[in-house]
Amino acid sequence: MKLADFQSLFQQRVLAGSGEADKPLLKKLRPSPRGATPETLLDVYQTGYRIRLADFVSQDHPGLRAILGDEAFDALVDDYIDQCPSRDPNARWFTTGLPDFMRENARWRDDGVAVSMALFERAMVDAFDSADKTPVTVQALAGFAPDDWARLAFEFDPSLTLLELVAGTVEAYNAAISEEAPAKVDKPAAGDQIEYAAVWRVDHESAYRQLEPDEYVALSEARAGHAFGDICQMTAFQQAGEIAPERLAQSLSSWFEDGMIIGVRVRGADQSSNTPSSA
Repeated sequence: MKLADFQSLFQQRVLAGSGEADKPLLKKLRPSPRGATPETLLDVYQTGYRIRLADFVSQDHPGLRAILGDEAFDALVDDYIDQCPSRDPNARWFTTGLPDFMRENARWRDDGVAVSMALFERAMVDAFDSADKTPVTVQALAGFAPDDWARLAFEFDPSLTLLELVAGTVEAYNAAISEEAPAKVDKPAAGDQIEYAAVWRVDHESAYRQLEPDEYVALSEARAGHAFGDICQMTAFQQAGEIAPERLAQSLSSWFEDGMIIGVRVRGADQSSNTPSSA
């Protein structure tokens, strides 16, 4: 067997894990001078590879481990590694499919609390790996005439993700990452109650905060490119008229302060009327 063929076969068997297909490779391996069998030597590599994959999942999902407990979390990771082998040489992308796997797997899909936590933590990792953008400050609004305010549209940092989660997800995550985190965090009660959260990248880090329902609606509409005046009307309609313009203005101010907005423009205006967005 040529060296390249041997290396390819060795890699295949390490990635696939132990099984009957190991036999052709085992025939080519020599026992260790210290007496270890080919089976033992190959198992060291196969086990080590799985341990590294499990470490990546654990690092990206501290909240999920905390609410499931070590035993259930390890079982989940084993299922994931078995059924969703890594297809990318960059290990960063291995963990990104975990929430989708949980939603499609009969063993895990009914655990809405765990799926909610996995979705939240995936958004945190994705935000951290997003490209840096320079946010604009609220002072950018000073460049627009008052008559243009109703037509203002906002460009948001591409990392911004809006999430609808099981109520208690963010609180459980906060408990899991605190310096005094217990070995296991109380799992939020499953039910019909939901909460909203925003996740984005700012100052080279992932940021997040919970949103009130009216702000979630307004931010969703703003992120979709609707003008400020349209957002006021749509939000008032969806919230049965229970939101005041002052509340929307307060939300808009917080989006600037949080570093979510990277550009402002007047809808329908030519490019010269717009503030430049960051590259």
